[in-house]
Amino acid sequence: MEAGITTFLVFAAIAAAFGVGSIVANRTLGAKGRRSYLQTTTYECGEEAEGEAQIDFPTQHYTFAIVFVAVDVLGFILALWGLTFRGVNSSWYPVFIAVGFTALAITGIYYALSGEKRWVI
Repeated sequence: MEAGITTFLVFAAIAAAFGVGSIVANRTLGAKGRRSYLQTTTYECGEEAEGEAQIDFPTQHYTFAIVFVAVDVLGFILALWGLTFRGVNSSWYPVFIAVGFTALAITGIYYALSGEKRWVI
């Protein structure tokens, strides 16, 4: 156990020395900083900036993407579940669990989409 801690501490010291050494070498050997009034302006292909940079982005696309991923994961899990329990014919327990899981997932998806109706313009 001591060898593991020693190895970790040596690796951490080498990584820290490399990081600090890189910053020091950049400050001493790097190019001099050029200061210009252009550095404080907004760059838009050489044109003067006009208008507000922040826009209203439609967020409902993200909700639909998350619901799409949730349905895909649900299908994948149910497919694996079906392959696992395909030989079990005498018990309704796996079917009950699969139906309960599906109902819970569909309820969550419905809840996500019902809240989305308020956001759509």
